[in-house]
Amino acid sequence: MNIMKFTGKAIAVCFAAVIAAGALSACGDKKTEEPAAQPGAQDQTQSAEMQDFDMKPATEAQILEVLAFLPDPVATVYGEPIARKEIIDELVSQEVPLEIYKSIGEDRLRQAMAKQIEDMVKDKIMLKQAEKAGFKPSAEFVIKEMKEEFAELPKEEQEEIEEALKEEGLTLEEHMKQTSQNPAIQMKAALSKYVHTEFLDKAKKDVSEEDIKELYDENIGAFKKPEGVTVAHILIQLDEEKEATDAEAADKEAKARIDAIYDELLKDPASFDKLAQEKSDCPSGKRDNGKLPAFDKDGMLLDGGGAMDQTFTDAAFAIEKAGQITKPVKTQFGYHIIKLIEKTPEEVTPIEKVKDRLTEYLAAEKAQNDLNKMLDDEIEKSAKINDFAPAKKAPDAD
Repeated sequence: MNIMKFTGKAIAVCFAAVIAAGALSACGDKKTEEPAAQPGAQDQTQSAEMQDFDMKPATEAQILEVLAFLPDPVATVYGEPIARKEIIDELVSQEVPLEIYKSIGEDRLRQAMAKQIEDMVKDKIMLKQAEKAGFKPSAEFVIKEMKEEFAELPKEEQEEIEEALKEEGLTLEEHMKQTSQNPAIQMKAALSKYVHTEFLDKAKKDVSEEDIKELYDENIGAFKKPEGVTVAHILIQLDEEKEATDAEAADKEAKARIDAIYDELLKDPASFDKLAQEKSDCPSGKRDNGKLPAFDKDGMLLDGGGAMDQTFTDAAFAIEKAGQITKPVKTQFGYHIIKLIEKTPEEVTPIEKVKDRLTEYLAAEKAQNDLNKMLDDEIEKSAKINDFAPAKKAPDAD
């Protein structure tokens, strides 16, 4: 049982779904065009029909036949049996084609079923323990949790949710009432509250300053921000059509254009922003006078999300003073003139700024261990997973 399954707000998904539904409905439906008929189309159609037939979801009877090795009941928890039908019903709802079951093979099916039964046993134990702690699944419990969560949201998010619900013809109260009727959400809300209260919250109290410092020191590299540069550039790309027929001519033309811009900058360095806006082939020219996100010596963006060309990176780091520019530099993208905006030294994020994150990590780790121990103890005391029927053996050859 992974504790991360129950971390975070239990009902957050309900409000997020409201926004997502509004966004999806705004996109509209787009009809997919049918491809034109091709030679052999009749054979393809027959094949597709056969595929549709073979890939139909397995029926309850078919699944039961494939999983004939399952005992009934599959397990007992706190004296209550878990019927084989519970697993079959769950598999039917997943709409997996019969061919998939057959292709897996009995050995792997047995492994998968053993894991599913174990998870089901743990869910039953978790639910029993949650109820003992006072967190019983119910519609009233879900509504209470949703109201508390909604009250903690920023005002703009509250308004966004209410507006999205209004477009669906619902009030906030109606949405909460509808959501609260879902048994799966009732169970998730109860289990989430149980795990937070009985494991995560208690584990946080046991995290010491020494624990935090030790984790910080062991992972100091993760808190280092490397030396970086912020630059602006003017890019002249090679004409693609001309490059396809005469690469040398295309290169000469682009080089002549960048050299002309460089000459203008030597005469008037202050004209960089204007020239970036007017002549750069990079969108950053018009957007922000050629300015690019900060990156390190390996070309990796400091805020994540991509990397710079290494030739470009080396040229940028070679500039010594802010405001200075490079001579034209050629990369895979074309010719650049690069201006240094600033260099930032390597720095280490102080422990105080990441203390909360480290505490959460250590608490989650301890809570996971405590939860696993509880489940193991309860399985040993109060649960029994029944053995599967022996595997079928192929008949001996005569």
